[in-house]
Amino acid sequence: MKSRLPILAISLALLAGAALAAPPANNVDPAEVTWADHVAPILHANCVSCHRPGQTAPMSLLTYDETRPWAKSIRKVTSDRTMPPWFANPEHGEFVEDPSLTDAEIETLNRWVAAGAPAGDLAQAPEPPSFSSEWKLGPPDLVYTAPEYHVSDDIEDHYEWLQVDNPVDEERWIRAIEIHPGFVEGVHHQLTYLAPPDATLAGVQSRTGTLDLTFVGGWGPGVAPLQFADGHGMRMPPNSTLFFQMHYHKTPGPGTGGTDQTTMGLYFHDEKPENVVETLWLVDPTLNIPAGAADYHSWSSFTTEHEAVLFDFTPHMHLRGKAMTFTAEYPDGRKEVLLDVPNYDFNWQLTYTPTEPRVIPAGTTIRVDAKFDNSADNLANPDPTSNVTWGEATTDEMMVGFIHYTFSDQTQQTDMPTFIVPDALKQQIEQVREFRRKQREAAAAAAETGG
Repeated sequence: MKSRLPILAISLALLAGAALAAPPANNVDPAEVTWADHVAPILHANCVSCHRPGQTAPMSLLTYDETRPWAKSIRKVTSDRTMPPWFANPEHGEFVEDPSLTDAEIETLNRWVAAGAPAGDLAQAPEPPSFSSEWKLGPPDLVYTAPEYHVSDDIEDHYEWLQVDNPVDEERWIRAIEIHPGFVEGVHHQLTYLAPPDATLAGVQSRTGTLDLTFVGGWGPGVAPLQFADGHGMRMPPNSTLFFQMHYHKTPGPGTGGTDQTTMGLYFHDEKPENVVETLWLVDPTLNIPAGAADYHSWSSFTTEHEAVLFDFTPHMHLRGKAMTFTAEYPDGRKEVLLDVPNYDFNWQLTYTPTEPRVIPAGTTIRVDAKFDNSADNLANPDPTSNVTWGEATTDEMMVGFIHYTFSDQTQQTDMPTFIVPDALKQQIEQVREFRRKQREAAAAAAETGG
């Protein structure tokens, strides 16, 4: 499995090598469209947050000289709506992050290419947006810096857990989080977790340590900094242990490695906010996808006892994942699709935030349905002859639907469910938690007696 970036770069290069000229649209004078007057504003507003030096995209589109060789490619990927990347079915809601171009913007790009991609008066072109290397949300209250990790040339797909020093010894309330990967070319995504003070890196890596991990937020290509709604925040307990789970994914080979040192900025409330936000995981770790299965179905659900407010949805699968749907099943029997991602793409770990939070009544079941394609027809499939189960590697699979949420009644926010698994696993997990609790108590008692 090759990295998304070289594949994209090659495909765009092939397209760019083709002739730029194309017949103009009927009854349209394409000569009226220029980079300076029409194209630059579209690309600056919708594309250059990624298409600039040091970001995940394989080329910069900040200036005319940088953009001109890619004109035909731009027409192709915008016309078929491959770019900007967005996967939500527009029939089911509007979302804050939607970068989709309008039909009129796409037509403008088509007319520009048809005219031979003219520059126009570059002296009158808008200045490219300025992107500081600093923080989009302003200076954080606290910056966390992970230990350096060297991604060697031979690495293609690798997960690494990193423990990050946390100087905060008191309870704090997080209102926003912004993450900057250090080796952008090699980081596929990053997840941030809070854990109890006695959690250890060895325990997390071996999966014999604490299960009490709280997912805070993460980074992936195209993911904006996370900001909770006004008056809402996520609790960081005193002396929390902080972990970064780094997923490195690139094409192996000489010169492809690099050193990553990811940083995270946290923004805190001055005092406890009115409402507590938690992360709900709806998962199915019992995945067992047969070799060659083209339409394997997996699901997980949660029924809320109280009226709840849903802030955002994040689907997560790997290379066989092909679709995911979040549905609300209301007490009166109605069903409503909250998010439909019919063509999931592992290369883009996107979060979908409704333009208004979704309020659901007590008794509503939130259901996540996922489909997987383990057949040879799935071009991203590394091995259609293998059965696939749950695992961290890209060649394994996952089924997780993340939801940031709260209960409407503040008195009910003290015990909010977070990790939802199939019923068959719940008892086993509780038994493991109880066993580990007794282990910690025994170790503490032995330390007190000198035993």
